[in-house]
Amino acid sequence: MPARTRAVIPPELLSSLRNLIESSSGIVLNDSKLPHLSVVVRGRMEELGIADAPGYMAFLAEGEGAAAERRELVSELLIGETSFFRTPVLFNAFEKAILPGLLERGGGPPLPIWCAGCATGEEAYSIAIASLEGSRGRYAVPVRIRATDLHPRFLDIAREGIYPGEALRNVPDRIREMYFERMKDGRHRVADAVRRLIAFEDLNLIDFLSAPLPPKRYAGIFCRNVMIYFRSDTTRRLVERFHETLVSGGVLFLGHSETLWGITEAFRLEQREKVFFYRKTSAERGMHRPDAAHRSSGMGASRRIAPRAEPPPAPAVELSPAMKLVLSADRLVNAGRFEDAVAMCRQAAAIDPGNPEAEYLMSFLLRGKGRHAEALYHAERALGRDPKFVFADMEAAECLSGMGRTVEAALRWKGILRAIEGTVRLPRLSVGSGISPQMLRQYVLSRLPL
Repeated sequence: MPARTRAVIPPELLSSLRNLIESSSGIVLNDSKLPHLSVVVRGRMEELGIADAPGYMAFLAEGEGAAAERRELVSELLIGETSFFRTPVLFNAFEKAILPGLLERGGGPPLPIWCAGCATGEEAYSIAIASLEGSRGRYAVPVRIRATDLHPRFLDIAREGIYPGEALRNVPDRIREMYFERMKDGRHRVADAVRRLIAFEDLNLIDFLSAPLPPKRYAGIFCRNVMIYFRSDTTRRLVERFHETLVSGGVLFLGHSETLWGITEAFRLEQREKVFFYRKTSAERGMHRPDAAHRSSGMGASRRIAPRAEPPPAPAVELSPAMKLVLSADRLVNAGRFEDAVAMCRQAAAIDPGNPEAEYLMSFLLRGKGRHAEALYHAERALGRDPKFVFADMEAAECLSGMGRTVEAALRWKGILRAIEGTVRLPRLSVGSGISPQMLRQYVLSRLPL
């Protein structure tokens, strides 16, 4: 075994590693993740017998097996807790309420399902078991699941289909007896009736963005707790591709902390048995496709709601100079010129300090860039001028969630839920416009803890 590596990873090299990881996988590591990155890199250097950090960086960039090592590095960075039927309420709703509707709508089995970011396979097998249960014995093969992940080592575990007892802690005894085989060493092997529904495949979602569309569209896509690692521009492009690869009426499942708010209106938020998910609506509604020049803009990553087909009606009163600037900034957002939009909002705020629309729009744009603390500051300034500006309150709640302050965020969402029982003032902007009270309530409910 190589000698234990105690090399110090210089900050500039950690920054270069972070950039390399993002360019190859789309995964963004903020500053709080850099200490963990340093620990993982030292472990990889020890495993490979590389003595110094520059040598490891050179190996990652151009050494033999560099691509495989980049994937190994990312896999160790993202190792997390996983188990069968994690979030049991979701799989219960899929089995009893969502799958039967998909089978009726899709013309019968097997329905094509995609589990994107399947890790070591527990979620894909959970979907398969829920599908067998939901088809009520009518179909031996109710679905065909394509389960993909970036990490070959994870996929090897998934294909083997053998798990420790702890991974089955959410599995009811009846399901365990029916769909798993207990081995002599106490581990459990997934039954063949489940395994045959799934094909595991190596896929980098960044490559999927430019790959040809699959020959058959999916009835459902599970992509849970994956997009939290991406910049919002990558998320937007990925959601567009998901939309293209789903059948009309197909469904998209995200993690509880993930949302399409501010990204697209091409999916309708729905609820079944306390579970929120997204259903594909029309082919074009709400999808934002800026031209190539706008895509290369640094702030082009910001999440947004697509503008309505018609501009808002002209106001009956003369606009203030600050509000004219804010509406000009809103038009810049629609054109993909996000940096210019932020600059114009700052001009408006200088003329009219705390202008609610200017502060709200700045918060929205900065949050899309991942600058949650700054975004929260501007959301609070908007609320300081207009305490009943619910959309600014929602921005503040999203910022708190993004900063990991989940308890504060939950309290905020509960307050917002009470506030929207009354009259809600919509922003005088395309960002946030055209939202019905029902859609707003559904969205707020989806952000509350299960």
